Amino acid sequence: MTRTGTDLSIEEYFDRLHSLVCALPSERAALSQGRVLAEPLVARLPLPAHDNSAMDGFLIPQPSSPDSLTVPFTLPVVGDVPAGSPAQTPPPGTALRIMTGGPVPAGFDGLVIPVEDTDIPPGPGPLPETVTVHRLPGRNHIRRRGSHVEAGHQLAGAATLVDASLIAAALSASVDTAVLHRTPRVTVIATGEELLNGQLPDSNGPMLDALLSTTGPVDIARTVCGDSPVELRRRFDAAAADSDLIVTTGGVSAGAFDVVRAVVEDAVERGSYWFGHVNQRPGAPQGHALWDGVPVVCLPGNPVAAFVSAHLYLTPLMRSLRGLPRPTGVLDRPHLTAVAGADFPHPHRPLIQPCSIAMAGSITAFPPPGPRMRSHHVAALPGTQGFALLTSPVTTGEQLTVYPY
Repeated sequence: MTRTGTDLSIEEYFDRLHSLVCALPSERAALSQGRVLAEPLVARLPLPAHDNSAMDGFLIPQPSSPDSLTVPFTLPVVGDVPAGSPAQTPPPGTALRIMTGGPVPAGFDGLVIPVEDTDIPPGPGPLPETVTVHRLPGRNHIRRRGSHVEAGHQLAGAATLVDASLIAAALSASVDTAVLHRTPRVTVIATGEELLNGQLPDSNGPMLDALLSTTGPVDIARTVCGDSPVELRRRFDAAAADSDLIVTTGGVSAGAFDVVRAVVEDAVERGSYWFGHVNQRPGAPQGHALWDGVPVVCLPGNPVAAFVSAHLYLTPLMRSLRGLPRPTGVLDRPHLTAVAGADFPHPHRPLIQPCSIAMAGSITAFPPPGPRMRSHHVAALPGTQGFALLTSPVTTGEQLTVYPY
């Protein structure tokens, strides 16, 4: 993507926005889904925490030689070892009934006979007086302390997303808190007198609220402002006092009532803002600024333009703000190689085309049905699951890259 006239390319504008943000400060907090590690996470306990049985069965001392026990053989059962009970040592010539996870004495030289290899039926039942072993296992079925993870082992590095798998591993290793990047605080300001007086509903604000929420935990304050420069300036001041990011929609082009651009250019030091056109469709009018040091991302007001711009710029920006690895570029995101199920619109400029994705044997992508999507065709968005960034024509049967939302 190259610069055309005074336009910025998509990559240039993406880089400009990312130069405004850095990872949020850290705090020690409980591990929770969607937060991001600011420091490595280290196991406090080994895994397993103690020697234990890998099977439901019977614990016996290790035979002195492979031929010292000939199957079948019968042993008296002298006790039960459920998980969570104290470890016991079976005397020579006896067996203990033991459950999966039941503790085994540290370093005990023995083996667990799976219940399936005995005459005892699986499942609940009274402690049998004896057990007859029909087969000896090929391994001892004892999980040794620390055989999976030693205490002090790094479970995850900094800039790792906390998810269900990491929570399970950490809690198993006795780690329930971590040094995490703070949850982002975002203010969304939808602008336009037509929204304030009810002539048009505010769809952009709730849409951005929903999109931002999909990126992980976030505290969102949402408001609507008319075309009053005084009032918008007051909203900016209030948002900058307790936000990490301010997002606006509308008012960024060259109209007489484009209040966002007018207020920012009047109040912000030159060099700390930019408004202009990005070489893309939809959503060419864009802007950004720093208001009292807080990054401001100014999206266009047409709903499809705001929607695709949010996916292109805003959601990757949230990754960087959260402390995840910074994207290397606008296309540094998960993607699929698909086959076009229909002709896609001819891109006169780089075209951000929402599309539906079918995964039935092969991956097929379709533009929304009907006429070419325009920046106000918000009813064409439902059913789309990703976008294609088109710089050349794509016809039915050709391959294209699709970036899922």
